[in-house]
Amino acid sequence: MRSFLQLSILALCTSFVGANPLTSPSTSADPAVDGCPKDEYACLDVMNASQCIEQLIIEKQAPATKEALVKCVETEGTATTLPGATKYCRCPGCHTKAINDVLVELFPPPCA
Repeated sequence: MRSFLQLSILALCTSFVGANPLTSPSTSADPAVDGCPKDEYACLDVMNASQCIEQLIIEKQAPATKEALVKCVETEGTATTLPGATKYCRCPGCHTKAINDVLVELFPPPCA
C-alpha cells in the first residue's frame, strides 16, 4: 500500500511539472515572429495607439474604417508627423495577428 501511495504521489507531482508552461518545452511548430520594425519611429505611434485600434478592430465599438484608424495614430504628442496611413503601412507587424491582418489589408505597401 505504501509503495502504491508513493507512486501515486510521484505521478501526480510529475504531471504538475509537465503541465507547467515555464518548464515544458514549447509545442508550437511556428514560433511567433515579431514583424514590428524597431528602428521606425512611426511604429511607436502605432503601438501607443493599441487601445484605440483594439476598440475598433477587436471590440467593434465603432466601424474600423481607414479614417477611424488614422485618427488613432494622428493625435497630439505623437513621435512622428507622418500621415496615419503611412504609419500603419510602415509598421505591419506591431500588434496581434488579428489586428495586423486588418491593418495590412487597409494600409498595404507601397507606403506614401
